[in-house]
Amino acid sequence: MKNQTAKYFKYAIGEIVLVVIGILIALQINNWNENRKQQIKEREILSYTIKNLTFDSLAIDRLITNAERMLKVHEELVQLSKGEIQESDVSDLDMFRYSESSQIITKKNNIDLPNQISNTALKEAILRYFIWIDYVEFTTVSQIQFVAEQLSPFFREKKLLNYVENSATAKAINRERFFIEFKNEEFKQILYDSRGRSNNLKRLGLKIQSKNAELLQAVNKYLDEQ
Repeated sequence: MKNQTAKYFKYAIGEIVLVVIGILIALQINNWNENRKQQIKEREILSYTIKNLTFDSLAIDRLITNAERMLKVHEELVQLSKGEIQESDVSDLDMFRYSESSQIITKKNNIDLPNQISNTALKEAILRYFIWIDYVEFTTVSQIQFVAEQLSPFFREKKLLNYVENSATAKAINRERFFIEFKNEEFKQILYDSRGRSNNLKRLGLKIQSKNAELLQAVNKYLDEQ
């Protein structure tokens, strides 16, 4: 009886061990499957992020280009005030009426992106990029408000705007009246403010341009290593 009882207990323990091992193996397989699904989902998210970042790069280039065009006009006005060039040498005055909202879309399309990434370093890089996006968003909104609330009302008050129909070549700003008003110190102060804003926009554009390139490189490297 004792031998039979001992054999029974050994058999029962063996069965329990086998069941436990089976459960552990099943859990391991399940975890592996879940991790694999997570990796596939993460790759899909990052592949979509690369497309967004590429679009961002084009938008940032456009932002920098327009800021540089604006600064070129400002520099020409400075040269004009010093007598170094003529009024006819000053380029596109219509740039003063230009303003554009930010077209940087990565954060807009997936604001929760940092929380969907498992790699800590990549998560932090995304968060840093998002912070710079916020800086640019704030600056472009401020630029739009400045044009709408200060520049445009001043142009209307001083009758500096031409009546133009839909035409790619028509100029909205009356150059003759603009240069007469340019001698006004109040106008110069407004233009000085505009120049500072354009400088700031270009500076932020160059900064986020480098952050965009860094993040694109980091995402591609991460995907290559998976």
